Amino acid sequence: MPRLSDDAPTTARYRCRRIDAGAGPPLLSNTSPFKEYSSVTIAIAFSWAVVLIVAIQTVFSLFFVWMMSRRSRRTNSSFTPHAAIILCLRGVDPFLGQTVRCLLDQDYPDYQLQVVVDHAEDPSAAVLRDFESDDRMRVSVLKDPPDTCSLKCSAIVQAIGDLDSSIEIIALCDADSVPAPTWLADLAAPLQNPDVAVTTGNRWYHPQDPTAASLVRYLWNIPAAINMIVFRIAWGGSLAIRRCVIDEAGLLDKWSHAFCEDTMLDRVVRRHGYRQVFVPNVMVVNRETCTFGDLMNWVPRQLLTAKLYHPSWPATVGYGILSSAIPFVAAVVAVVGWFRSDFDSVAAAGIALVAFEIANTVLVLMCERSFQRNALNDDCESDGLSLGTCVKLPIWIVVSQIISPIWFCKCFFTTKVKWRGIAYQIRGGKIQRGPHAPYCDPGTQSRSL
Repeated sequence: MPRLSDDAPTTARYRCRRIDAGAGPPLLSNTSPFKEYSSVTIAIAFSWAVVLIVAIQTVFSLFFVWMMSRRSRRTNSSFTPHAAIILCLRGVDPFLGQTVRCLLDQDYPDYQLQVVVDHAEDPSAAVLRDFESDDRMRVSVLKDPPDTCSLKCSAIVQAIGDLDSSIEIIALCDADSVPAPTWLADLAAPLQNPDVAVTTGNRWYHPQDPTAASLVRYLWNIPAAINMIVFRIAWGGSLAIRRCVIDEAGLLDKWSHAFCEDTMLDRVVRRHGYRQVFVPNVMVVNRETCTFGDLMNWVPRQLLTAKLYHPSWPATVGYGILSSAIPFVAAVVAVVGWFRSDFDSVAAAGIALVAFEIANTVLVLMCERSFQRNALNDDCESDGLSLGTCVKLPIWIVVSQIISPIWFCKCFFTTKVKWRGIAYQIRGGKIQRGPHAPYCDPGTQSRSL
């Protein structure tokens, strides 16, 4: 190669020396485009994920508001077939006396109350003695329950077997429910349609003493109740079913091998050409207090019933996981941004999280307002949430989201469930009940969990 003359441009000589020395390409700048791109992309993706989840929550909440607005103000009293209410008891629920009184005061012409007490020594017997003069109430003791199902399912199967053949409608009520006088009539009215086999309501928590745990349960129950309405999951605490469908679908046999009686109903009746209908009028208020220890067992048990028996279980749990994951993802994005000195990502994560929790608070208040206006019976007194409770809602929403992964993990991996002192082994879809012993009163009647 010819040599450059001494008067060659300086830049040309410099370039040739670089080539002769075998130098590589110019060094990258201190700011990596990939680093900048990845940080911004994560923050943007997280923000859009929050927007998407809030949009889904809003659609579900608006659906709940719409369903509540369909509450019928007048019940068709012309359709009143012979009915029976089944009440299964194990222990004394906090408002048991009020529950029994309300069930005996139903504005329905032809019905009976069938009570099944778990054991002859059960403490609920003392409460029932106050109503033994009412000939509409019939009390029996659970006899030889099989170990392949829950005690509640055993009691329901026994109660139905003891009913007269003239009974056309069977209603189920939980001992922690306080139904309105028109509760049974409201449940029976949609059954006038021959295509409807099951009618159901749901629960709404309004604890008299709004402790931290009670508020977390209240906040957990709102999306749970909405999901149950959206995905047609019945609730056995406020439910009615045609007697003929029980026989046609073989439900007595299914319940004899089940952990719960309600979650499977929509799938079973649809297989036989019937429908399940949600009735806003029969939403019931629960005013009990609870502890965090109660919730650690109660919530996973609720999730477990959907996992065992409902086909929409993946959608239900997926919705819950996405909603509860936002605080954790926000923390990860913020921490990564902090260590990368990417404070725009930190700010984006913080703003998205705050916006998410504000949106959740607004949706909770919207659903609460809809429930107060449309679902409460005229005889039911409720002041709604106090101003102090409303102010605390964002804090307890975050707490419930942080705790939720524990509940999901227990639901996914548990093989043993304890329900009112009885242990159940659950492997796949098979239930194995532990020894049946009388209920041991823990010394408090403030909780029924």
